[in-house]
Amino acid sequence: MTKGQIILGIVLFALVTAVLYVWGLRKSMEQGAEMTRILLSRCGSKVVKYLKKHDAVTEAEIARLIDGVTAGEFWSRKKLTVQDPKKFVGQVTAFLLDQQYIEPAGPKSYRLKK
Repeated sequence: MTKGQIILGIVLFALVTAVLYVWGLRKSMEQGAEMTRILLSRCGSKVVKYLKKHDAVTEAEIARLIDGVTAGEFWSRKKLTVQDPKKFVGQVTAFLLDQQYIEPAGPKSYRLKK
């Protein structure tokens, strides 16, 4: 091996190390937002699944459905869990309304959008 090959190997190793470090740092910075998105999606899918069998759902029923739902990324041990569903209902309904899965059916009542 020549000195040029050794220097090239060291530079390439440093470059790959820097790229992996930046990728991991970015993933850890965005982990909270990503886990919140996953939790909203899981809660929303429970509500939509419930609405496929029932005509409408109230906010109290949504709170009962999403109580204890857990979300996390497969490579991380960190998990998010719905511990106070009454506070999280507003975020779930706003998410489902934004995604146009549900529509209002009355005061604090929602139905599946057709």
